[in-house]
Amino acid sequence: MSTILASLAGALLMQGAGGVDYTITIDETADGASVTMRLEFAGEADGETVLHLPNEWGGQGELWNGVQNLEVSGGEAHAGDTPDLVILEHAPDAQLSVTYSIVQDRPGDPGAESGDYYRPFVQPDYVHLIGNTVFAFPEREADTAVSVSISAPDGWALASDLEHGPVLRDDLMTSVLVAGDFRITEMEIDGAPLRLAMRGDIGVEDEALMASLQAVITANHAYWATETEPYLVTVLPLTAPEGWMSVGGTNLGDSFAFFSTSNATPDVLTRILMHEYVHSWNPRLLGGGLEGEREPTGYWFSEGFTDFVTQRAAVRAGVWPAEQAIEAWNGTFVEYRDNPVRDAANDAIIEGFWIDGNFQRLPYLRGMMFAALVDNRIRNATSGAFDVDDVLLAMRSRTPDNPASEAFAGTVQRVTGLDISDLIARHIEAGEPIVLDANTFGACGPVAAVEEPVFVYGMEGARNEEGRFVIQTVDPNGPAAPAGFEPGMIILQRTGGAVGDASVESVLRVSTPDGDIRELSYWPTDGSTQTVTRIEPDAAGFDATACTARMAGTDAGAPAYPMP
Repeated sequence: MSTILASLAGALLMQGAGGVDYTITIDETADGASVTMRLEFAGEADGETVLHLPNEWGGQGELWNGVQNLEVSGGEAHAGDTPDLVILEHAPDAQLSVTYSIVQDRPGDPGAESGDYYRPFVQPDYVHLIGNTVFAFPEREADTAVSVSISAPDGWALASDLEHGPVLRDDLMTSVLVAGDFRITEMEIDGAPLRLAMRGDIGVEDEALMASLQAVITANHAYWATETEPYLVTVLPLTAPEGWMSVGGTNLGDSFAFFSTSNATPDVLTRILMHEYVHSWNPRLLGGGLEGEREPTGYWFSEGFTDFVTQRAAVRAGVWPAEQAIEAWNGTFVEYRDNPVRDAANDAIIEGFWIDGNFQRLPYLRGMMFAALVDNRIRNATSGAFDVDDVLLAMRSRTPDNPASEAFAGTVQRVTGLDISDLIARHIEAGEPIVLDANTFGACGPVAAVEEPVFVYGMEGARNEEGRFVIQTVDPNGPAAPAGFEPGMIILQRTGGAVGDASVESVLRVSTPDGDIRELSYWPTDGSTQTVTRIEPDAAGFDATACTARMAGTDAGAPAYPMP
């Protein structure tokens, strides 16, 4: 058996103060892999201890279904008022031992369609366990000390962020553990270990993904002015219908559980990784998020500001060029404009977030727009002496007394002297649409409303098994037909233009059903126009260096464009 031991210095000495010892045993059996959990701890002085089973987390419910064969030594177990509670009766302060199995409560490998990949996976060749979904715990404080011992069969790879230590109950719950046919790649970044535990194929080589992780981690620690720390990324491939792409995961503080279909692209992976790694700070180290029913009302900060920092840190570190940031912002403007619930009040997100994709996107878009608005207002009010980065860094260094989203306005005023309470009330609470100041992006160009042609693809299709887009129908009255596009053609590469941008000519390299390779050009529009908000770079005098500094938040002095 291969073994990992994660222990907190002094944990055993604290056992009398409520510490808990966990032993995780992974075995190979005739029926496949098995996972056995054992936890040992002192019971309560009154002879009754409440044991919490996994319940709800990450959009998944009834997680207690994965807990089977629960047995207690040193006391008796009785059902609690709800399925996630077990009442242990015992002698006062008795030493208790609880064992149970973790089983996979639905068949098969993780799939993009099912969306259940945060739940435990116990397969013949591997296991994948996220802490909140597998660990039972006695009623204890979040900072209760724990020790963890993990063993797996010889020949199985084994990786968990529980190795990082020190280990508290919260670390246990926000952890990931993988074992089995994983490939583990390791490197050091400024003396701190980075590990990638990956199985299967997601369309990007391990070395390329590791390079992206290195860039992401370096960029974020540079932005937050912190030293690197041990970090683990686990990757599970997702099955999916033809043409689907699904990429995502969850940040767990010192680890990231990542899931992807086999057609992921490096740009998409880097963006997701950057966003999730920013969550190592926001909101966790800035005051935390809201809890309970009102949690989604803080997503404008925890998610929207994370998208803002993702882009800023990436440009600052050279992961993305400024031109890519401009393109991303222009896409944000369109998506924000077209969101049908854009004007919804913040409280509407409480219910809407869980049932409506438009509400799910709203706090991301609204928060990112609001971060840019406040960033520029701070710059203008302080003649460039401060920006939103200074506020976020101040939040990181303060002693949290309220959640990050509620602390932001007060920290802005304390650091910069600017009162943004009216902006919060109008744009966040009431949902008044955000219009960015013309000089928001400085040397990158003014934010302007422009008339653009409406993008019309003029054809429809689907991706084949190789991920290539196969044209199925062509609108005879649309722009693609006169250019020579026909059903059955396979689009190999876009060499000019961009999907959604009808202001430039689209150039596509295609393969005909006969195998001929052609390059077809057309203007993807029906001639109609619409008003869109865009960053408009000065084509004649664009200063890439100054624009990069502005997008990175490293410029100084007054904004390049005066306030209107």
